[in-house]
Amino acid sequence: MMTIILVALGMVSWFRILLFFDTIMGFLKKGEIKIDIIGEEYREFIYNSFQKRELEKPLFYHSSVAIRFELGESSMNTDELLYMNQVYKRSQVLFKEIFLPDDQLYVVWYSECTPGRKWEPTGVLKKYLKVKSLKNRLSAEKVLRDGVYFFKFVLRCSVKDIRITVMLVAIANQDMNIAPKLEYECYFLNIEKKIIYHMYDDRGLDIVANSAEILKPIYHKYNDWALSYDRNEIEDKLGL
Repeated sequence: MMTIILVALGMVSWFRILLFFDTIMGFLKKGEIKIDIIGEEYREFIYNSFQKRELEKPLFYHSSVAIRFELGESSMNTDELLYMNQVYKRSQVLFKEIFLPDDQLYVVWYSECTPGRKWEPTGVLKKYLKVKSLKNRLSAEKVLRDGVYFFKFVLRCSVKDIRITVMLVAIANQDMNIAPKLEYECYFLNIEKKIIYHMYDDRGLDIVANSAEILKPIYHKYNDWALSYDRNEIEDKLGL
């Protein structure tokens, strides 16, 4: 008799466990509970790799190991086509110096919270995704930086999963009367190499690492592109 009772109690317990998990899965399918695994992994990554809670402009001045590159030379500014072609070329060459097609990266972008503005993370990125299902793997949250609220979106993927050339062109065009445009603060983080790439606009971009030894070869190879105004600080940050 006692054995029958214990078996019955065990069945009830297992039934409750199964019912609990079935309920949780129902909530997840409805979107009432979200497990932000990507966001948690990203926060752990930038803190462990760069001792940062959030990324923010100007990234070069907020980082201990960094290079600031000039993309468009002011001497070419009178000819917009030549100027922008130089911007596109340099930004893409430097990106390829850091990222290989199979490299895993985080794409992170911030949009300032303004009244009436909706969260549209998939609307921003979908035109740049080769793998459309990736839009369902976004992390999204509201963050506070220097007293201002921003929407922050994080996507983890491979470089080959995104149309990076088009995306870099769109970032470069943000202050120009040229389409396409991507008017967001956007960062690319190489997970294995622990390098951050941030083009702030057509004028230039910052490259950050957690070790000067990683950036020294890049600095020597593209020394002529380094921003002259910050050259002394760049070399201090690299220990040169």
